[in-house]
Amino acid sequence: MPGVQIIANPVAGGGRGQVQAEALVAALEARGVAAQLVCTGKAGDAREEAARAQADIIAVVGGDGTLNEVLNGMPEGTYTALAILPVGTANVVARELGMKSDAPFVADAIVTGDVVAMDVGLHEKQRFLLGAGAGLDAAVAHAVHVGRGKKSNLLKWVLPALRVMLQYDYPKIRVVVDGAEVAGDADYVIVGNCRYSAGIFPATPQAEIGDHRLDVCVMRGLNWPRLLWLVARVWSPGFINASWIDYRQGQEVCLTPATEHDTVRMQIDGDPAGHLPATFSVADWSVRMIRPRGSVAPTDE
Repeated sequence: MPGVQIIANPVAGGGRGQVQAEALVAALEARGVAAQLVCTGKAGDAREEAARAQADIIAVVGGDGTLNEVLNGMPEGTYTALAILPVGTANVVARELGMKSDAPFVADAIVTGDVVAMDVGLHEKQRFLLGAGAGLDAAVAHAVHVGRGKKSNLLKWVLPALRVMLQYDYPKIRVVVDGAEVAGDADYVIVGNCRYSAGIFPATPQAEIGDHRLDVCVMRGLNWPRLLWLVARVWSPGFINASWIDYRQGQEVCLTPATEHDTVRMQIDGDPAGHLPATFSVADWSVRMIRPRGSVAPTDE
């Protein structure tokens, strides 16, 4: 088997990234696979390492943000496959693929697992695998990013999220999917390539990673009762049938502020990505992802 290039964020998972990366090297070598480890030191390093990597397999040790950097550094249409050892905060893409935060498990998947094609989302020249959000979760992502420091964990999301939710004024969003207007007064929009979004919530439950479509969950008239209802019911795929939710699928999603006076933040793959307007689409090529042999997407039942 060809060698594996490991790109690791050493401070991911509250500082567990370095230990997990070294454990993956040992696990791969125990299985007869040569592995080269590179640890990042700052934002942008993972992208640069991915751009010059020569291995047929890149293993990413980190969270969705590190994975996004690697994806954006890889050549378009590359044959290189990606594996994930998740040690980030939410690990949405790893969850979708059934990858665990366990070095021997990931090493086994690299050696004996399946390779599946996963759609690549686009916003201008930026690629994404997880998805994007506009409105509430993007405001939370911005608040967390400002205050979290070098090490991130789930607890560092709690207070900023509560603070944003108490103060957020819901600027309106216009949503157009494949040229048809879905809403002109949305409060919160999730564009999903995976089923999970906003951390651990299955907010786009009908999303499939290889169907060449983006799933769009549009919420209107949000208030505290509806937010509490959403937290309780989002685990059931039927939540999208609520009267104040529109759910669509398409290949191009355009989000704009409803008026020129509104400023709406957005996030891509869980990280702050500026403000609307934005257009999201599906690339005409897929990325090869490694997952455990015979695994299927987890259910929320």
